Amino acid sequence: MFTLLFDAREKVMLTRYSGVFSSDDISSHDEFVAGFIAREGIYVRNIFDFTAVEAVAIPRPRLLERGKKTRTNPGQDRIVVAPQHDIYELFRDYAQAQLDIGNGKMMVVRRFDEALRLLGLRDPNFQPLMRRAPLEI
Repeated sequence: MFTLLFDAREKVMLTRYSGVFSSDDISSHDEFVAGFIAREGIYVRNIFDFTAVEAVAIPRPRLLERGKKTRTNPGQDRIVVAPQHDIYELFRDYAQAQLDIGNGKMMVVRRFDEALRLLGLRDPNFQPLMRRAPLEI
C-alpha cells in the first residue's frame, strides 16, 4: 500500500509505503506519476518513504533490473528513506544500478528528517494526492 502526497510550493512528491511493498505498488505508482508529470512537468523532486514497510514482495533481481530503466524526471533529486537494514541495502544497490545507466544519483537515508534536510525543506506542506490500498481477494 502507498499514499502519495505533494508539496506544491517546494515541488516535492512524497510516496509513503506501508505493509508489503509489491510489484502492484510499483505499477500503480508509475501509472499515477506518469499522468502527474504530464500535467505538472518533470521538475518534481521525490521522497520514497519505506519506514512503515514490513516486507518486500519483489524478487531482488527483478527490482534491480527495474533500476536499469530510464527515469521519467531526469535530473531531479530522489531520496529513499529506509530505516530497515535489508531495505536500505536493497535501495543502495538500486541507486547504484541507476547511476550505472546515467540516471543520476539517488540518495538513500535511514531517517525521514535526513531526507527533508537533504532537500532543504524546513516546514513542508504535503497534501494528499492518492492512496492505494492492497487489492482484496
